[in-house]
Amino acid sequence: MEEKNRARRPFIGMLFVLMAVSACTTIPELKVTYQLPRRSEALKGKKVFVGFEDARKSKELIGKGAQEQYKNFPGNITLFFTRGDAEGFKIGIYHVPALFNEVFKERLEHLGAEVVSESKESEVEMMIVLKDLLLDLADRDWVVRIDYEARLMKQGELLASQTISGQAERLKVLGRRDADKVMGEIFSDVVNRLDVPRLFQQAGLI
Repeated sequence: MEEKNRARRPFIGMLFVLMAVSACTTIPELKVTYQLPRRSEALKGKKVFVGFEDARKSKELIGKGAQEQYKNFPGNITLFFTRGDAEGFKIGIYHVPALFNEVFKERLEHLGAEVVSESKESEVEMMIVLKDLLLDLADRDWVVRIDYEARLMKQGELLASQTISGQAERLKVLGRRDADKVMGEIFSDVVNRLDVPRLFQQAGLI
């Protein structure tokens, strides 16, 4: 019996080591829940290509104050869609460029537009120029900043543009869950605040 116990000790010790290593290398997840807008037919019949330009001075998504909470963060964002008070449903995991492409594709489709995969198939290109996107922790508050410009382009010519920015804060009570909450709130706000029909009107497209 003693020999069996001795044989088990190295195994148990190794198990604890593996568990400790696993705990230390947990990959933190950042979630964005986008609140879908109401559907309309304001852009019905329009074919649009969505482009993206990352014009941020720093490509770091996590600020210095939040880095302790997001050790080993890979830079991916888990995207959810929701409508009203319904529970969000997972769309996928994206890097920043693909995240913005996916969300603005959905935004345009909710306005009745057809989003095409190649610019040559489109009537116009909507270029999203990201200038700032940062999640930080200041004292006990999660802080999120987003700043972008939406440009309507046709064959390289700028037809119309609108700049949208926003900042939101939320008290850190439930750890990273509060960061997910404020991230989704401000993200939905700045995306849905863009007056897409007016942009098309300014461009003379509707």
